[in-house]
Amino acid sequence: MRLLSSFDLRAFARRVASLLPLRRRLPDTVTLPEAEDAGRERLRDLAALLCELGSELLRAGERTAEVEHVIHDVAARYGMRARCFVVPTGLFVRVGGGPDGRGGELDFAPVEGPVLRLDQVEALQSLVERLRAEELPFAEVRAALRAEREQPERFSPAATVLGYILLTVGLGVMRHATVAAVLGYAVLGAGVGLLRLFGDRLPAARTALPVVAAVLVTVVSRHWAGPVLHEVPALLAIPPLIAFLPGAALTLGAIELATGAALSGISRLAGAVNVLLLLALGILVGTELVRARPVGRPPSEALGVWAPWVGVLLLGFGFLLYYSAPPRVTGWLLGALLAERLVQSAASELAGTTFGAFAAGMLLPPMAGWIERRSKTPDQVVFLPCFWLIVPGAVGLTSVSEIIVAGNTGGGVSSLVDTVVTVAAIALGVLVGAGLQRRPRLQIAEPGPSTPVGTGGDRDAGRGASRTG
Repeated sequence: MRLLSSFDLRAFARRVASLLPLRRRLPDTVTLPEAEDAGRERLRDLAALLCELGSELLRAGERTAEVEHVIHDVAARYGMRARCFVVPTGLFVRVGGGPDGRGGELDFAPVEGPVLRLDQVEALQSLVERLRAEELPFAEVRAALRAEREQPERFSPAATVLGYILLTVGLGVMRHATVAAVLGYAVLGAGVGLLRLFGDRLPAARTALPVVAAVLVTVVSRHWAGPVLHEVPALLAIPPLIAFLPGAALTLGAIELATGAALSGISRLAGAVNVLLLLALGILVGTELVRARPVGRPPSEALGVWAPWVGVLLLGFGFLLYYSAPPRVTGWLLGALLAERLVQSAASELAGTTFGAFAAGMLLPPMAGWIERRSKTPDQVVFLPCFWLIVPGAVGLTSVSEIIVAGNTGGGVSSLVDTVVTVAAIALGVLVGAGLQRRPRLQIAEPGPSTPVGTGGDRDAGRGASRTG
């Protein structure tokens, strides 16, 4: 046990990465000179800009640790030191001052608004890469952030609802695939898609939207699933709630906890549990409103082993339409989703579902990075849909519903424990996979000893950026 407790998994992953035959070894850090005579106004402007940038990154689903890295890198590119405190709901940024963090200018920004669409994530990540590479004028950066926020949806409302239907059907056939069930998924998905379309245009209704959607889906499925589709209502009720399932938040919370960001991890986990409880409350209200009608006859035969793979493709096209992904990433996104499903299925057959979740999580960061290098597409555009595919949000809602609605504490608790173990396995896999990635970090050169007058050659030499590997 003492050997296991002292084993540093991330250090082991970095050691494995150092042994891999990379085409080009990148430096660990890029040291930049510190800006001289920066005025208070410039410090205030940079602090406000970094807060705005960090807020958008949090809306894009980035981990708080990665947001901190971006803020430090961008500040270093402007020749400034930055210290920040980041949580999922807001961030503080201090710019300037000495290496001890004293002095400088402090600013704060809350995280407001819905999560970003995939086309907005692409625009934001492209801007971050430019900021890491060159010092852009503040006005240009603010204009780019404003354009990203105001970017119109790529597809029409009808195409967006169609995307939600495809997401619902895709998740449904991965869990239970019959012809009648597919029809039920499509009808319920259309209803919830229209409801979300209305809710997105009425921000005041966003809080109640999960409860309303869960009530609607439960009432319709309990009233019509049995006599019309000859399906068990519980099998049809979960997939239409796909956009509300907090599996990604659960896993991100576990990752934050594993990396030492306790406050951020607890915040994300609390938010995810709150959404699960709201959905379970809606299902409970629906079961109280309508008595389940009996199934008329035995359900139809399952579609076959090919159905889950078709479900993965439907999920991919659903992501493209509903989350406005750039069309040029269609092939890369579908290939990545299929690869994740293949690895998860093969590893599960080999050593169980927990190892399958770990293997899928470990594959995700290096695969997203590889696609970024080949297609010039920001890795988050591929990472987010694939990450959503492997996280067990539907299982978590099913287990909570069994406990609250059906009173099945035994089966519900067992499913909930399986969900927790799966989330932990995915989080560990993502951390190991991220350890295989190498991205150079920017830093400000530490102030050296005072240089005597007349040694201008050394001073000029120190102005260039130096790299340490």
